[in-house]
Amino acid sequence: MTFGVSAQNSNYFLNRNLLKALSDQSRTLKGVPGRLYWQNSANYQLEAIFNPSDDKISGSATIWYFNNSPDTLKQIVLNLYQDIFRKGNSRDWDLGIEGVNEGTQISLLKLNDELYTKNSDWRVSGTKAVINLHQKILPSDSIKLEMKWEIEIPVKRPVRMGKYSDSSYFIAYWYPQVAVYDDIDGWDMINYHGSVEFYSDYSNYDVKITAPKDWIVWATGLLTNKSEIFSKEINDRMLLAKQSNTSIQIIGMDDYKSSNIFSGNQSNTFHYTANYVPDFTFAVARGFQWDEVGLTVDSLHDKRIFIQSVYPVTSFHGPEVINDARQSIDYMSRFEPGLAFPYPKMTVFINGRKSGGMESPMMTNNGDEDDPARAFGLAFHEIAHTYMPFYMGINEKKYAWMDEGWASIWPQVMSDSLFPDRKYLQYLVKRYQDGAGKENDVPLITPSYLLGADYGSLRMSSYNRSSMAYAFLQDALGPQEFKKALHFYMVNWAGKHPIPTDFFTAFETSSGQELDWFFKPWFFNLAYADQAVVKLTKDNRIVIDNIGGLPMPVCLEVTYTDGTKQSVCEPTSVWKINPKTVVIAFDHQKPIREVVLGSDIIPDVNPSNNHLLILD
Repeated sequence: MTFGVSAQNSNYFLNRNLLKALSDQSRTLKGVPGRLYWQNSANYQLEAIFNPSDDKISGSATIWYFNNSPDTLKQIVLNLYQDIFRKGNSRDWDLGIEGVNEGTQISLLKLNDELYTKNSDWRVSGTKAVINLHQKILPSDSIKLEMKWEIEIPVKRPVRMGKYSDSSYFIAYWYPQVAVYDDIDGWDMINYHGSVEFYSDYSNYDVKITAPKDWIVWATGLLTNKSEIFSKEINDRMLLAKQSNTSIQIIGMDDYKSSNIFSGNQSNTFHYTANYVPDFTFAVARGFQWDEVGLTVDSLHDKRIFIQSVYPVTSFHGPEVINDARQSIDYMSRFEPGLAFPYPKMTVFINGRKSGGMESPMMTNNGDEDDPARAFGLAFHEIAHTYMPFYMGINEKKYAWMDEGWASIWPQVMSDSLFPDRKYLQYLVKRYQDGAGKENDVPLITPSYLLGADYGSLRMSSYNRSSMAYAFLQDALGPQEFKKALHFYMVNWAGKHPIPTDFFTAFETSSGQELDWFFKPWFFNLAYADQAVVKLTKDNRIVIDNIGGLPMPVCLEVTYTDGTKQSVCEPTSVWKINPKTVVIAFDHQKPIREVVLGSDIIPDVNPSNNHLLILD
């Protein structure tokens, strides 16, 4: 096979998948989509019945799937994420006998009104259903899928979703979802084993969720029939909250006591709609408190969103979560990343368990942290995923570092400002430093799903090494140039599916610099954090070796024989010319007694080579 683009045209390794996309002109090496870039999409009409008496969800769907690719599709592949619980399936950890079930039970599957039969027309493999089409889907054509199914809500061993108490549920990955067909891999055939997360196309959702009396549903998208469900007083509060800059309690314990919440139905069907989002989730609870507030995220265009927090009355931090969320979204909209929050709302659901969190479009499913600093950091981190992987349609299965690293580093400024004693940045540095250079500290370019068997390696790649890479990339370019490049990357790939090469080349195109001196050691090589003082010359030049190979800032403090001190910090770009050694000059007229290399915000696995004492 011959491609029109050679790997020699790039400073980076270009795999055959990417070379074909470059030849087909769906990708470029300039950090922007190709002239013939495409991606598929779907319209989902979903109906769900929530039944807390037996902890099940019954669903039905009509899905229109649009083939925008240049390829003729012979199959349709579905994600059956709840099949992670299916007996006999492969998982990254043992769920125990009590944690497994029958997975997604599909009772009806029709395509273009034609009935398809399991095992003869379609089969299940892992967490995928592969449908062999009776009629192929031509380019620019579409197909209608109709389904009925049922899942058991995880009770004993929830994985990112499930039942948390008799009054608290978060429902995610609950419907058969058409897998991504893209220009890099074709159909996404990576199974869901638990550790590595998701990859979805952008689609439109029209969803109706029926719940018993006294249960409330919060979901992705906007509730279209709130006047049919809630009393006039509750509706008035919601309307007021959207215009308010201070939080308003929509439902509190007094409302439950006075039965002043619902319009009087025996059950309620909550009708939500969401356009151009990668997934749809919902929370269901009774007896939970509900706060709401508005926020202008783009004053130039008068763009205003609203924020909800939902929590049990026993929550440690519930009443403060609404303010944590509002501060986080305001900061992200104005500073990092500095783009207006892309969705019309955000709901933070506190499920009642002790810790942990998981993002989904317009929602987060958070544990109940008892420490205010950790609660704030959790809220910020999960909301930050709104930008990546939702605003940017990242394939987390392969490149988890492309979203988790950003969500890990962005809270730093706010967290250190509000909670200086926690020292968030130092915490990130230590978390990376503890594992840097060990056997499972693999290059970031390694596909994430290959690391699922070693969660420590996956965590190091997805969160720890990547957050440091982004921090030092900013240091290398300088804040202004870095932000310009980040915006170039994000705006060009918003609502699309960027891959690592798109990220690297976007920053190079925007900055006008070749950055392989930085990207190769951080993302492609077995490099780690270790700088060393190796020599002090007679004219007070200090030689620093980059033993580990990662470009990072160089901070030195010298003490002269007269007792005075001098500190110098060179930015990460000091390694641009010579990646192995740098020389830093000090006052040659004053003898130096001591040299100390390093900082608590620069990782270094071997501090023993960071000190030089000159004896008389």
